[in-house]
Amino acid sequence: MSTRGKRSQTLYASFSFFVFFVIVPYRPFLHASYTVEMEKLLKLRDSLSIGRDFSSNWFNLESPCNWSGITCVGQAVQAIDLSYTPLHSSIPSCMGEFRHLKALNLSGCGLSGQVPDSFGDLQALQSLDLSRNQLSGALPSSLANLKMLKELVLDANSFSGGLGIIVEHLKGLTKLSISGNSFSGSIPLDIGSLQNLEYLDLSMNDFSGTLPSSLENLSRLLHLDVSRNRLSGSIFPGIGSLGDLLTLDLSSNSFTGSLPSTIGRLTRLDSLWLGPNGFTGSVPVEIGKMKQLKVFSLHSCKLTGTVPKEVSELRNLIDLDISENNFEGELPRSLGNLVNLMYLVAVDAGLSGYLPEQLGSCKNLKILDLSFNSFSGPLPASLAGLESITTFIVEGNHLEGPIPPWISNWKMVTSIRLGKNQFSGPLPPLDLPFLTSFSADANQLSGEIPSKICDCRSLSSLSLSENKLTGSIEETFKGCSHLTDLILLGNNLHGEIPDYLGELPLELSQNNFSGRVPDQLWRSPTILEMSLSNNLLAGCIRIAIGNISNLERLQLDHNFFQGSIPKSIGKLRNLTNLSLHGNRLSGEIPPELFSCTNLVALDLGSNNLTGSIPEAISQLNLLDDLVLSNNQLSGHIPGEICAGFQQAAYPDSEFTQHYGVLDLSYNNLTGQIPAAIKNCAVLKELRLQGNMLGGSIPAELAELTNLTFLDFSFNSLSGPIPVLLSPLQSLQGLLLSNNQLGGLIPSELSLMLPSLVKLNLSSNRLTGPIPVTIFDIKTLADVDISSNSLSGSVPFSGSIARGISSLLIFNASNNYLNGTMSESVSNLTSLAVLDLHNNSLTGSLPSSLSKLDYLTYLDLSNNGFLGDIPCDVCSIVGLSFVNFSGNKLYRYAQEECASANRCVAQLVPYSPPTRPPTGDLIWGVALGAAVGLLALVFLLLKWKAMRQQSLDLVSTDKANLAAVEPASSDELLGKKMKEPLSINVATFQHALLRLTPSDIMKATENFSKARIEAEVFDPCLPPAGGGPLREQMIRVLAVARACTADEPWKRPTMLEVVKTLNEIKMEACGDLVARHV
Repeated sequence: MSTRGKRSQTLYASFSFFVFFVIVPYRPFLHASYTVEMEKLLKLRDSLSIGRDFSSNWFNLESPCNWSGITCVGQAVQAIDLSYTPLHSSIPSCMGEFRHLKALNLSGCGLSGQVPDSFGDLQALQSLDLSRNQLSGALPSSLANLKMLKELVLDANSFSGGLGIIVEHLKGLTKLSISGNSFSGSIPLDIGSLQNLEYLDLSMNDFSGTLPSSLENLSRLLHLDVSRNRLSGSIFPGIGSLGDLLTLDLSSNSFTGSLPSTIGRLTRLDSLWLGPNGFTGSVPVEIGKMKQLKVFSLHSCKLTGTVPKEVSELRNLIDLDISENNFEGELPRSLGNLVNLMYLVAVDAGLSGYLPEQLGSCKNLKILDLSFNSFSGPLPASLAGLESITTFIVEGNHLEGPIPPWISNWKMVTSIRLGKNQFSGPLPPLDLPFLTSFSADANQLSGEIPSKICDCRSLSSLSLSENKLTGSIEETFKGCSHLTDLILLGNNLHGEIPDYLGELPLELSQNNFSGRVPDQLWRSPTILEMSLSNNLLAGCIRIAIGNISNLERLQLDHNFFQGSIPKSIGKLRNLTNLSLHGNRLSGEIPPELFSCTNLVALDLGSNNLTGSIPEAISQLNLLDDLVLSNNQLSGHIPGEICAGFQQAAYPDSEFTQHYGVLDLSYNNLTGQIPAAIKNCAVLKELRLQGNMLGGSIPAELAELTNLTFLDFSFNSLSGPIPVLLSPLQSLQGLLLSNNQLGGLIPSELSLMLPSLVKLNLSSNRLTGPIPVTIFDIKTLADVDISSNSLSGSVPFSGSIARGISSLLIFNASNNYLNGTMSESVSNLTSLAVLDLHNNSLTGSLPSSLSKLDYLTYLDLSNNGFLGDIPCDVCSIVGLSFVNFSGNKLYRYAQEECASANRCVAQLVPYSPPTRPPTGDLIWGVALGAAVGLLALVFLLLKWKAMRQQSLDLVSTDKANLAAVEPASSDELLGKKMKEPLSINVATFQHALLRLTPSDIMKATENFSKARIEAEVFDPCLPPAGGGPLREQMIRVLAVARACTADEPWKRPTMLEVVKTLNEIKMEACGDLVARHV
């Protein structure tokens, strides 16, 4: 605009203000004919704050009836329409002075505050629209005076209260639309008295109660929408009386009961939305009478039965959604008659069988989504004729066979999702010009990725993870110019990663890629994500990594990277997730790393890092997950480590996931656990096991109210177990074994830890009795208090035992417990493992032991029990190990029990067999049983654990005992990782992964006979013998068998394995073993 133009505009504005402030007060001299109505308009203009972006012609004093939005009849103002005028003020009370006003529209004006009482004076008003503002509060009672009102539109505000005023007084309403407010209470029964109502929209409010049956009186109603409220109860049968209804929306409430068959009388209905709700029963067959229906949604209605074939009679149907129900059987073949159908969605609908070939007749189908059902068989060839299809989704079924090449007929398709099925064979060429997204994850596809994959010129996302694809990708994706997302994890691809992928977010984990990461990837300024974990990549992490300036997620875990972590990594200021776990990195943690202040998850575990934990870690204020386990870090734990655990985690994003894990286990850390650990406010899992930490357990742990798992085992902690001032309500796992803790087990334990599932206090210096209150913890499933100096009786009596039916494992072996064993032990109905060996228990064995139906491991050896062994104990199905030896038990209760050869005991008198075993037999059985089998056991456990999924700390039943320990923190970012030494294989699904095949070979000197003889049996084996030797070998086999149990909770702990083997040697050899050792 020219300078002259700007000056003219300024002069005009100045003149306008002059007219308003100077001339207007003397308007009687200028225009004597102004009426009262005109005075009101000028007053309205004054109250609406001139100077806002207001229409300039409102400054025209000649004829206010010509102002924008003003309609006059004669000199009377009859309509004011200021819709979407940015007033941003409250409604002026003078608005109520227009007594002749028939229509008022103030929608979208940015109005706030409440509706003024003066609106009650607009008694001629027929239409009022205040929608899309920020108005609030209850409607004024003065609105009852608007007897002429026909249309009331209040959508998208914050009005509250009830509808009593409207229903009782505004009987002439034809349209009532109050969607998107905060009206509450029940819908008044008198709403049926608004017999002129044609349009009723009560959606997106807070109405509760039932849908009043008086609605059936609204015979003129065309539109009824009560969606997104809290309505409940059943749908009244009289709904079929609304014969003129065109649209009906009952979705997103809590309606129950069956759908009334009378709904079929709504023959003029165009659109019907019924879910989500909580209906029961099946879809009424009368639904087929609604011939005009175009949109039909049963989404998440919890309906059962089959999809009625009568649906196929709705020939005008365009959109059909039957997702998230509990249907059974097949999709009706007659759906092929719906030739106008464009959208068919049946996600998680409970359907099964083959896909009907007749679907190929729905030529207008654009979206077909049948995901997460139980469909089987191949894709029917008739689907090749769906030439209008744009989205095809069948993931999460049991479909099989090859991916048919005829999908190239779908020239309009943009998205194909075939994941989580059983498709096999090679991936066909995809000559689809508009295809942007293709996924076939978790199938059985094999062969190489076709070189013509890039003929799909629009392809931007390709996901083929978890298949059996092979070959190299060095040339495969060179022509995919629009590719932005490539996911190939979990295949058998090999070769080097090509340079040209440097601009893509890579997900190539769990393959066999080898060599070095190409230089182009280290220099890409645009890449957001690089996931190369679980491959065979080697070399150093290049200094050039600092150039990937936009990188948000970097996963290089479980490869063979070596060397130090480059200081340039500190330049990645957008990095939120970093995992370098399970490589061969060495050197110290560079302080520059902590310049990545957006880090939320950091995993450097299982490397060879040395030095101390830098205090600069205090810069990571967003850190919520830190894993530094299985390194050689030394020094003390800095109090600053909790700088990033002090704030609540913000919602997860695509690259950011929060776990609340601090894992410093298996390092060389010393000093005390800092009291500042209390500042880790959002901490859920604290793992410090396997260090050299000393001092006492800080009482400040009571402030970690979100803690679910704590492991301080295998340290040098001393002092008593602290009595916490406030309970840790969420703690489910407490492991303090193998320390030097002393004193009593706190009797307040049940109050301190009310949700505890696993407790391990073994191998400490605890004294005193086992507190009976420990069994007040109703969730307790696993207790190990072995190898202490505990005394007194085992508290399995009366009401105490009845209160711990959740208990699965109890180990109090190697203590000084005395007294008898109560018959009430049978109340431990879920008990699977009971170990009380090496105590001073006396009396007879309770016969009720045989009632422990889930018992798999029983060791009562080396006590002072007397009398008979209850025979039925050995008849418990699933019992894999029993040991009564070292007691004064002279016979089985019944002779036939002894013949079962299932119980291990010292039988008196003892008679050796007539044929002693030869030396070769002794050596062969000992070697095969004690070494070969156990070695295979350890290898098997390692193989299993490397494939175990993470399990949450939730379940306490027998089938899910493996879930008692939280998933390994090494599974940061959702990837499988090596797990450190497990304390209890019987409870946790982790194995001795530090025990490798090379460890076994080294320990046995390549299975040297001399070494085996020295370490296992031969130092004490007699040159000839029989019964005892056979018994000891059978016990070794029993240990091996127990270790291979499918359910981890059935397996003995590794400590128990070692102890049992030592006991076997001691029992067979006595002093000879001691002299040999």
